[in-house]
Amino acid sequence: MTTQPQYTVPLKEPHPANHRLHTESTTTIFLPNEGAFLNPVQHYNRDMSVAVIRAWNEMRKEELEEKWRTRLERRGGKPRPKKKKNKKATEGEAKAVPTETEEEKTEKDGIMEVEGDALAEVKEGEEPVAGPSNGAGISKFRAPSINILEALAATGLRSIRYAKEIPNVKYVLANDLSPSACEAMRRNVEFNGVGIDYEAPVREELGVSAEVVETPKEEAKEEIKEGGAVEQVEKKQEVQPEVKDEVGRRPGCRGRVKINEGDACAFMYNHRSAVGPSARVDVVDLDPYGTAAPFLDAAIGCISDGGLLAITCTDLAVLAGQQYPEKCYSNYGGTNVHAEYTHEAALRLVMHSLASVAARYGRYITPLLSFSIDFYVRLFVRIDTRPEQVKYLASQTGVVFTCQYCQTAVNQPFGKVISKETAKGKEMTAFKTVAGPTAGNGSACEECGGTMHLGGPLWLGPLQDNEFAKRVIKEIESTEKEYKTYNRMLGMLTLASQELPNPWFFTANRIAKSVHAPSLPMNKILSALLNAGYKISRSHCSAGAVKTDAPRSFIYDIMREEAKENPVRMDKIAEGSPARKILAKPMTYTIDFTPHPDASLERQGKETFYQVNPLPNWGPAPRAKSLGEKRKADVDAENDEADAIGGEAVKRTKVVVEEEEMMNA
Repeated sequence: MTTQPQYTVPLKEPHPANHRLHTESTTTIFLPNEGAFLNPVQHYNRDMSVAVIRAWNEMRKEELEEKWRTRLERRGGKPRPKKKKNKKATEGEAKAVPTETEEEKTEKDGIMEVEGDALAEVKEGEEPVAGPSNGAGISKFRAPSINILEALAATGLRSIRYAKEIPNVKYVLANDLSPSACEAMRRNVEFNGVGIDYEAPVREELGVSAEVVETPKEEAKEEIKEGGAVEQVEKKQEVQPEVKDEVGRRPGCRGRVKINEGDACAFMYNHRSAVGPSARVDVVDLDPYGTAAPFLDAAIGCISDGGLLAITCTDLAVLAGQQYPEKCYSNYGGTNVHAEYTHEAALRLVMHSLASVAARYGRYITPLLSFSIDFYVRLFVRIDTRPEQVKYLASQTGVVFTCQYCQTAVNQPFGKVISKETAKGKEMTAFKTVAGPTAGNGSACEECGGTMHLGGPLWLGPLQDNEFAKRVIKEIESTEKEYKTYNRMLGMLTLASQELPNPWFFTANRIAKSVHAPSLPMNKILSALLNAGYKISRSHCSAGAVKTDAPRSFIYDIMREEAKENPVRMDKIAEGSPARKILAKPMTYTIDFTPHPDASLERQGKETFYQVNPLPNWGPAPRAKSLGEKRKADVDAENDEADAIGGEAVKRTKVVVEEEEMMNA
């Protein structure tokens, strides 16, 4: 290699042989031809993860600042009083006591205060922020830094990107069990200048101002104050690439990567303390090969309150397949659902598993974003500790009865919440069990008489936080140039910001197939739903999918109303068919097909709602081989080669013998 890639640091040793360079965003890594796992197709996954963590980090800062301001108002605007020193302690001990208490208090409260013009004493590796310019002794808010843990880091690409692209990060803890993967990580971390021992050159030597580089968004704010509202609109429309430092860090990003070689669960279990070196982390990212089920207990235990868990599961053959219900139950505590909405059921199965694990420790989950993408599911969930909130879990969990013919779904929650006002005017909440079963007569579907199959238990609550999705959209729109997969990110987040919380969806083709009728135009179905007062949205899980709060009986009434104008050929439907029962069932709703102005779910810009396969044989990459597996493969290859050579020698000997016999004949 003759040229040094941009945003990299020269290595002390020669570049490794049998390696290739792989660049993503501002990160370039050495990728061994064998022995480390990386799927380039998941570039979108990593882009989305960076954007979501950035948005969550900003939301966390706002929450902590609000809490800090509330406490400041209680103290009348005065800074927090310092704890008095222990008179009995020695001078050295007296100095150590308040320092330790202050650090613990900072970790607990999640805030930092600055008095007058002095600089705050912040965490190791964090840049201090000057106090207010008036010097009046009024406290100034400073959000603490965050730590991110990637339990299965492989090549370290994701961890390096987090250190370079997420502001306010102190450390990214990158762990992997494979020695070859950890060796690759150490080299890649050094190559990208995000190691603990890396010293950045002085900015003046690089021709860059020593002042903090503001983002385009912040620069726009300053020019707005001077230039007025007209310039504000122009600035918002013009999105410029962010100015980065010598190793490609985005503004405000100074994270370092720490590498650990060991078992992922043991590593996470070691980070369950309140403070200290083994303190809980703020973000955990799980991206295993296959299921993440073995890591959930350890991951949920090592996340601080309000922290973020990002989890990937690639075993969709189990989660969303027609087979392996026993494996699905053993991994996630519920059986898979065989229906057109099976990928949504996969998300709800993983969410149920997360919620049940968290509840054992008095913790509860708040789903932020949940995606069924390509060949895997990806979930972003907040973790908090509040035992009283855990009581709602039974009402958010249940089973689903699914008709195998018409796809009608009937939910059966395990509990219900009743709120009533007492005689003294206080609101009282009671948690009760529910009557069941809610699905038809026995195992028969109420719509068509088909067989109902049981799926779950699974999560029945919302999968998306619509407001958080809008926050992430705002984040990526202001930094569009930083994401190569921007169009697809925008499309998926747009769908998430609009998606209804109601479980399950339907497709026009599947509904029409149930009654042996041609598919109706989508705007006609949507108009009927909107005219009846129901809500509609797309589902990110499948193209053409519609989510609504309308009952399934209303949707089939749409088909019955359509059959009045365009009759279905009954001679083509067998006697006793469920389709005959659906069409013969009396209508219970009035259907209005008048075109509705909002009966459109088309995209409005350049966002990509549903990705087409970008590569042939698209899917999960092969699992990385361990050292033992590689040795065995090498031995097998040598044996095969020896057998091939031996067989060729035997063949040549046989030919020579035959020639000699012919000559002697």
